[in-house]
Amino acid sequence: MLADLKLKNLKANEKPYKVADRDGLYVLVTPAGSLLLRYDYRINSRRETLALGRYDDTRAKELPRELDVLAYGMGMSLAEARLLLTRARRSVEAGESPAKAKAEAKNKVRAELTLDGWADKYFEDADLAPLPRPVEVQHALLAAIAAS
Repeated sequence: MLADLKLKNLKANEKPYKVADRDGLYVLVTPAGSLLLRYDYRINSRRETLALGRYDDTRAKELPRELDVLAYGMGMSLAEARLLLTRARRSVEAGESPAKAKAEAKNKVRAELTLDGWADKYFEDADLAPLPRPVEVQHALLAAIAAS
């Protein structure tokens, strides 16, 4: 099982390598020296990997943040990674893929950053008068013609 002291002492090699923790959680040590927290699991007989985030040794000195504040992909301590691991394990037990849910959330954010996404959000949030329906427009035109 990993500890913060052991994580701080991990050194980079020419090739990336893994150091296991528990319950599918492990640290991937990159050649650049980054420590990436990941979770391997099986769902529907397929092996999948969820990238929890990057190990941040400065976070290890502080109390872990609440689970609702934590998100996949942020810098975190080992204790916070284990909190996220429990969330991911619950998803797997419910038959949902946390890696796919993470990808869908990322795609949703990307879509909102496009011009179409901004326009859709603007028209959803703006307090605009409703557009007339085509039949109502036709009736109004016919009434205007008949009145003249």
